Amino acid sequence: MKWFHYVSFATMLTVTAAAADNPSVAYIQRTMKTLENSTAENPSHVRVMFYGQSITAQAWTKTVQKQLEQRYPTVKFEFRNAAIGGYTSNVLIRTADHDLYPWYPDLLFFHVYGPMDKYEEIIKRVRERTSAEIVIWTSHLSSLSREKLHEVRTADDERAELIRAVAAKYNCILIDLRKKWRAYLQENGLNFRDFLTDGTHLNPKGCDLYAKLIGEELLRKPELGDNPTTSGTIKTVSAGNLTLRFTGNRVVAISDGTGTPGAKAKVLLDGKPMDGLKEFWAITRPSVGPAKIWMPAINNIGFNKPLLEEDWTLTCLPDSTPDGKKIHFKLRGSVTGDDGEGWNTERFVSRSQRAIIEPGDWRIAWTLEYKKATLPEGFKVTWRSYPLFTRIYEPKPAGTRTLLVQNCSNQPRTLTLIPEGGSLGISAFVVHAPPKGKP
Repeated sequence: MKWFHYVSFATMLTVTAAAADNPSVAYIQRTMKTLENSTAENPSHVRVMFYGQSITAQAWTKTVQKQLEQRYPTVKFEFRNAAIGGYTSNVLIRTADHDLYPWYPDLLFFHVYGPMDKYEEIIKRVRERTSAEIVIWTSHLSSLSREKLHEVRTADDERAELIRAVAAKYNCILIDLRKKWRAYLQENGLNFRDFLTDGTHLNPKGCDLYAKLIGEELLRKPELGDNPTTSGTIKTVSAGNLTLRFTGNRVVAISDGTGTPGAKAKVLLDGKPMDGLKEFWAITRPSVGPAKIWMPAINNIGFNKPLLEEDWTLTCLPDSTPDGKKIHFKLRGSVTGDDGEGWNTERFVSRSQRAIIEPGDWRIAWTLEYKKATLPEGFKVTWRSYPLFTRIYEPKPAGTRTLLVQNCSNQPRTLTLIPEGGSLGISAFVVHAPPKGKP
């Protein structure tokens, strides 16, 4: 057995020279300033998302979360890891419509394998649809396949170069994890296999090293400024009145807890309700496939018409084939009611046009083959449609953040609250604006 000195994550928090000298850390300074400025009396709120495939689903992300919570104990974090094992960029680009853009993180950690054009397109859409600051990195050292463990990707391969180019083009912090991983192995006389369970996935020591090499680069450098333009802006505006003129695509109200019980207010955008506009609706990720596999049964549900706030159920009918390659189904919305039948081999548009399913987005047949199983009788796929706006605002406890509108076009807008019954107790509005124009 080969023995080597292993240092746990708890003792690996020293920032390396490479991390300290990374100029792209400028592109997370808005978030880092927000974290640094948090106090017990005035806590910051920060949403952090991890997105990608199996590597991004591993335990290193929990370690980074814990590190951030320990470094910034007064911050009110919202963490979400929506990574999907086995989903390369050409598939993840479909689920991102449900998982990523509607959740609208402040800080996004993103890593995925697969076609680089789809990888770049996901980053591009994050830039166009959110104000998130983005952390990306080159891949750790791994074998070419599980069958050829002696062949290791040690070179700065084409993919690493393309990731560097994407980081520069879209103003992301780039962590050259591949370079740092190689240096760590060389300096400590270790082999890449010592950190893997197979040719690619990380063992506990690998997760600790991964977390160290990512976490040590999350630095606040005031001399670099606050990154006000390259990744979009977040501005807090005093609620002196209840008509807000803004430029952006997301507005959140902050409550001070002084609202009058029973008061309420209609919320209008440019003088109109938002219910009837398609862009202000979203759909959750559809439920998992048969045998409770972690992948969604359907990757993407589109829609042509404005949605309703309701639950949806797709039921597989008896004449579907056991292998799931030909599925006959019916669709029902809890408010819409029966909304048509279709086959997974054809494009499906429901009668209400509140559900569109492309043949290539079905994963049930793959799931059944992977699990060596057959389609359960009456198997159901569920999802929920929900608004990205508030119709009626009511007073909230102090510190509560309420989404008023999200996903409007990034141009000058007017948001109006029409109160009745007393004060609403809103102390401020937070306005999010993606970068203007395209990189």
